[in-house]
Formats: sequence, C-alpha cells, structure tokens
Amino acid sequence: MTVPPVFFPKRPAGLPGLRDDLGGRRILVVEPSQTLPLALRGVAGASVTIARLAMIDAALLARATPDVVLAPLLSPEHDILDLARLLHKLGYSGALRAYCQPVPNARLIRAEVQQIWPEVDFDILEVHPRPD
Repeated sequence: MTVPPVFFPKRPAGLPGLRDDLGGRRILVVEPSQTLPLALRGVAGASVTIARLAMIDAALLARATPDVVLAPLLSPEHDILDLARLLHKLGYSGALRAYCQPVPNARLIRAEVQQIWPEVDFDILEVHPRPD
C-alpha cells in the first residue's frame, strides 16, 4: 500500500504551519496515522515519542517530557476530546495539537476542547492531500 504524499500550502505571514509549530519541540505523537510521519519530515530539531492512547500515563509523560502532544482529531478508537480529558486528568500542561484534513468549522472543535480544559494551548493543524 502506498501512502499519499501531503503538502502544506503557504500560510499568510504570522500564521504558524505544522513545521513552524513543531520545530525544535519534544513531541508526543498519539496514535499516528500513515500520513503523519511524512508530514513530520520537514520538522527540524524535534524529538518525537510515539505512543498509543492506552500507554499514556503519568510515568510516560514524565519520561517523554513533551511540550506538545500531537494526535489525530479522530481515530477509530478515540477522538481528541478523549485525549484532552486524559491529559488534563494527568496534569499535563503543554500544548495539544490535533491534525486532520481541512474541517469546515475548526472554531467549534476548539470550543469543545476549551470546555473540557479551559487553560490548554490547543489548535488544529490541517494536513492537506497533495493535489494530483
């Protein structure tokens, strides 16, 4: 099976892209999809730990010391709200980033996460399929 390439369209000045947002950070990737490793190729200086949701506990967070947790917005087993609840319960204080294909109303999703965890630094990183 071949994995389709992804690209990141140019963003207006001042808006961080995936590479800008994650470069040089300690990243905990939860349940990565097949396209995420391709997306991380251009991220410079990052330290990446990969884990399944069931593996996340206080000990893993202490070992990995992530300053950003990156996970798909939706996966077959969970969604970003489940992960936000768990991280909040464990006392994680870093950033949380969900990645997905473009969504029609990212503001609504951000508001749902803010209801669960008002002080979290949360954003959605949209991964665009490469046009043919």
